[in-house]
Amino acid sequence: MSLLRRIFRGHQPRSAPAMTLEGVLGPNSALDDAAGIAVDAPNALAIASAGHLLFSSGSAIYALAEWNDAPRLWRIFERPVTALFASPGGLVAVGLADNTLLVLDPAGQLVPGWSTPADLATVNDGLFLSESELALVESGYGGPEDALARAAWETQPRGRVLLIGADSESRILAGGLHAPLGIACDDKRNLLVTELERARILDITGSIRQSGYPGYLGRLRQTPGGYVVTCLARRDPLIEFLKTEHDFVAEMRAKIRPHHWIAPRVDPNFSHDFPIEMGATRLFGEIKPWAPSFSYGLVISLDKALMPVGAAHSRANGRRHAITDALAWNGNTIAISLGSGELLNLGSGNKQS
Repeated sequence: MSLLRRIFRGHQPRSAPAMTLEGVLGPNSALDDAAGIAVDAPNALAIASAGHLLFSSGSAIYALAEWNDAPRLWRIFERPVTALFASPGGLVAVGLADNTLLVLDPAGQLVPGWSTPADLATVNDGLFLSESELALVESGYGGPEDALARAAWETQPRGRVLLIGADSESRILAGGLHAPLGIACDDKRNLLVTELERARILDITGSIRQSGYPGYLGRLRQTPGGYVVTCLARRDPLIEFLKTEHDFVAEMRAKIRPHHWIAPRVDPNFSHDFPIEMGATRLFGEIKPWAPSFSYGLVISLDKALMPVGAAHSRANGRRHAITDALAWNGNTIAISLGSGELLNLGSGNKQS
């Protein structure tokens, strides 16, 4: 059986060992030290053709001309925004939680000719291939919290990448992907897709381009020096071990609501609803940076070969966890922390650029 068929039928070859958090991936406090702007329910980022930064906040999109400026409301919708991306020519595509896709002009008005495919699920990310064609990523799950809770324990690959054209039928570019959440193009215009729980990056043919990342991968963005990839949480040794304990996992899934499954989480706050988190408490109730934690903040900078060259962390005792998006804007790396509800400016230092 070919590699492509094994991947897309859910049978993966032996994966590379997980990268350790040392060297260029060594822990630091770059995310916690970054300048931040409070945002209610942030999720996605894009850069408009005029150079403004667009960011989602629940069911609204705001525009930011400069970091120190006040955000301006760009457009508000009836449902939360699940994906946001823009074209060089000024088009802005927005995925909504009611499984619709909207294509807007620079003023936020609907562009005629684009329609939502009848079988479209939640759009988690996308990319304009031209001004009349775009690629969409469907993870098979709802938002980041749903994907984090379920992806480790559901072996059926449900994600896919769709090609959508103006005034044309949609078609499937790749199917059978395991919780894909991000998409980007390399320098040769090959599409690259992240898989959340498998912690790897594939190209559109199914070939593994890089694997073994230390976090659960979110969105992938091209930068002047390579790429930046976000991680919704750090890969957890307990979760990796429990994948071999099939009876335990079956009982957990049968008797416990998914919200309380042993899984990575978005919220960094301590809760007695999750008794395993007692392991994160140390003397006088203080949580140490190296304590076990099911939430974590991690942004990884990659070179053109998708190898890590830098990282920004928010460790177990931090709050800026669950990084859902990051990109390069005005010479700085801008990221979204869903865990703390903030837009972060990481600057242009070596840790994250």
